[in-house]
Amino acid sequence: MPDVVFRNISKYYENSEGNQTAVLKDINLTVNDGEFVCILGPSGCGKSTLLEIAAGLLSYTEGEILLDGKPLSGTSRDVGVVFQDSSLFPWRNIRKNVEFGLEVANADKSERALMAQKAIEMVGLKGFEDKYPHQLSGGMRQRAGIARTLVNNPACILMDEPFSAVDHLTRLTLQDEVIRIWEQQKKTIIFITHDVSEAVYLSNRVVLLTPGPGRINKIFDIPQEWPRKRNDPRIMEIIEKIYYSINNPDSKDNVEYTI
Repeated sequence: MPDVVFRNISKYYENSEGNQTAVLKDINLTVNDGEFVCILGPSGCGKSTLLEIAAGLLSYTEGEILLDGKPLSGTSRDVGVVFQDSSLFPWRNIRKNVEFGLEVANADKSERALMAQKAIEMVGLKGFEDKYPHQLSGGMRQRAGIARTLVNNPACILMDEPFSAVDHLTRLTLQDEVIRIWEQQKKTIIFITHDVSEAVYLSNRVVLLTPGPGRINKIFDIPQEWPRKRNDPRIMEIIEKIYYSINNPDSKDNVEYTI
């Protein structure tokens, strides 16, 4: 699996009068191969913008992104994206939704059926292959969306607040499912969230951005092994420290913490 390297990434928007507004400023971050990193920050800090840049869906103003040492520009089959909404095609059943990327890539019909079935089973949807999106719960639709990304075997998976539209209990279940899949596949995952507890529970490291324009404020290293307990005192201590940093964004900028 590759490293993903952000070097001096900045993003500006220009208004009709030619004035520029910074959304992201000087982002320098290396996400190591097989690492699970959460990008955390308040609304408007540019975290989703950073993910769209990494996905090749949005241009950046300054800097460069490297994937496995090579410049990344535009979309790539090595990078898969899971969005807030599962974005399934309502006229296709789950199997056909999961196969869609393979169809676009002109994969052999029998091969894509086998690959789609493997991905469907990986996310716990065996038995629902012939159901349509409207027949599934929100959590199951999001599982299908994850399967549609996994089936293309990307080296890096970008996830943009993928559980924000489901209820709390479903969210907790999906968090555990993503960890299970990550441990099996060892993909490089960059996960965007505004939920501090979610970020700490899921990741190897939490990258906290400042209020816009987004800069890296602090990076929290989380060494606890899996399976983790949500009420682990060490986990709770990191959560408390992150909340303190959010409420005091000017304290000790650009410090890496190991708890």
